Amino acid sequence: MNRWTLHLSLLLGVLGCHAITAAPVSSASSTQSTPPGIHAIGNGDLCLYGRNADIVQLFGAPYSSPNFFEMTLPDPSAYTVESRREPLSALWHHRIADPQGEIATLSDFVADSGSIFVRHIRAVRPLRYHIRLQIEAPYDTTLTLDRELNPVQRFTDSYGVHIAPNVPFYGSYKAPRPYAYQLLTSGSVSMTRVLGHPNELILSIAPGEGTFYVVGGATAAQLAGNLQRIEHTTPAQLQKQSLKAWKRYAATQSRLKGSALRPDQRTDFLQAIDDIAVLIKSQQDRSGGVLAGMIYHMGYVRDQYGVFRALLAQGHTREARQILDFYFQVWRQYGVVHNAQALGYPGIFHRHENDETEITGYLVVQAFDYYRKTGDALYIQQILPMLTWATEAQQRHIIDGMLPFNGDETYIAGGIVPRKVMYHGSAEATLLFIEGSRRLLDFVQQAHLWSPEQIASVERDVRQCSDRYRDNFFIGEKLYINNPARETKCTYPPTRPGVCLHPNHPLNYCTETFHYKGCLYFCKECMERGDTTGIALPEVERFNIPSANLFPFYIHATLFTEAERRMLLNQMIERYRTTGRISSVNRILGYDYGMFLYALASVQDPLSEEIYTQMMNLRDSAGAWVEYYVDGIPNGCRCRPWESGINIEAAILYAQ
Repeated sequence: MNRWTLHLSLLLGVLGCHAITAAPVSSASSTQSTPPGIHAIGNGDLCLYGRNADIVQLFGAPYSSPNFFEMTLPDPSAYTVESRREPLSALWHHRIADPQGEIATLSDFVADSGSIFVRHIRAVRPLRYHIRLQIEAPYDTTLTLDRELNPVQRFTDSYGVHIAPNVPFYGSYKAPRPYAYQLLTSGSVSMTRVLGHPNELILSIAPGEGTFYVVGGATAAQLAGNLQRIEHTTPAQLQKQSLKAWKRYAATQSRLKGSALRPDQRTDFLQAIDDIAVLIKSQQDRSGGVLAGMIYHMGYVRDQYGVFRALLAQGHTREARQILDFYFQVWRQYGVVHNAQALGYPGIFHRHENDETEITGYLVVQAFDYYRKTGDALYIQQILPMLTWATEAQQRHIIDGMLPFNGDETYIAGGIVPRKVMYHGSAEATLLFIEGSRRLLDFVQQAHLWSPEQIASVERDVRQCSDRYRDNFFIGEKLYINNPARETKCTYPPTRPGVCLHPNHPLNYCTETFHYKGCLYFCKECMERGDTTGIALPEVERFNIPSANLFPFYIHATLFTEAERRMLLNQMIERYRTTGRISSVNRILGYDYGMFLYALASVQDPLSEEIYTQMMNLRDSAGAWVEYYVDGIPNGCRCRPWESGINIEAAILYAQ
């Protein structure tokens, strides 16, 4: 996957770009001047993404499932929509009006368990919604919609949706089983087909009270059980049960008062805590893995690290451990963890270049973040075989004290750093190995869990990487994210998954590419072109970017002295004071402000307050941060747990 280019047409068409105007909160009304966000509602079985009162995706169980559902107002310009989220829950209320006044109020939620979505509607005037059921071409014929001739008595209409097996849920990764859903209405709500469009429906809402349901199930028996449940349970009862489940989750949350904040900031801070806690929990599959946002229906190691850290900071240690459990179950079955894994379908992996580096470092550091928070040594011993594998995998790639980049590393995937640096030394991957291995060595030595030979092997490599780190990645006092010297000694694999680098090939993901020369890999079609002989190797460059300076603060790196860390931070402060920007380019990562704030708050720098305010002002109408910002404008994937997780942890550190 190249996260910048993949599904770009979807992003531009469905989401658009909107200028930042203010710091919205999800409990407040969404207006036309507020950057519209995407909110998530989910219970681990069924997940949906909504934009105000529209539903733009619905899928599951499991969460690695294809989206098939869209529900929109036919003429959105004719209405105003105010959306707010019920505190401590994923229950969303929408008020729809026109110049004549209120038309209807809608309440959206998923049941406390099972694939059940409920939209309860109270209308004072008629309203219509357009429902489009569609799988993207060339799989569009795999979906069929059939009217149920004998719906249960209390329902006004019922349609069955069937999706054939082997339909992709992301990229080329296919769901191995078929899907069945049921769409049902009751009370003042009904459905009719759109003439000439067999997979489209009109949802008609008459004055009064009624309900629209989407019901699914991983098996026919689960679907039948969920249908039986809504037959015998009123929408009010389902809503009460859902709220009760959300309150149980909220009850484990730390009581964060924001004592360091001004009184006028505290309400907004507590709202943001709630927003992100719900955003993350809604996107956590029953398996424990967390979606990477509305586009990526898989669990990514790197993304889930920021999510995991946020859960710990908020007090949700159970959900944080479930992420580690998810990895451990994958590793136990397959002996490997890749860049991303399917949620609910074991054995389906999204592989990238150099999957044995960086993400493996995150796994080890993450485990000891959990240990530092909980003191649960027995759990670390339980997952130690996975941590041992992750450490040994990194050792295989050390050259001159450096590890290479992972191909889906944020800077490369986001176009911040070009893909030509893949086999250069990576400052972050190398630092992750050093820090994770140091913590692992302390643990296994104290508990006598490794042989002397294992300990000596890791100690030797950690010493090499540590001793050479400054020579490898510093020039003067400036830290560079890459070192080209490593590539001069590496052996290029003959093939690899990832992105074709032929200059005339669209920048997208290929399951297999072939070594052409140097750092260049081409897909099969481009290798067979007749014009490859004139392609030159790209110019060698070194890059200094904001997050590299801040990363040592974020992972609490012990390699750096306090003076060195402060030096790196001061460079960031100087750039900001001089230019008013945190980067020399107009495109920043969605967590750059969070990383900056985390570092500033760690040393209680007075610039913290200004950066806190700027970071909080980037949130959208759902209270979330997004994948990237270009000149302050949201760009890329919405409803992102990774960026939102890093930023909210930084806000907590500052506020406390």
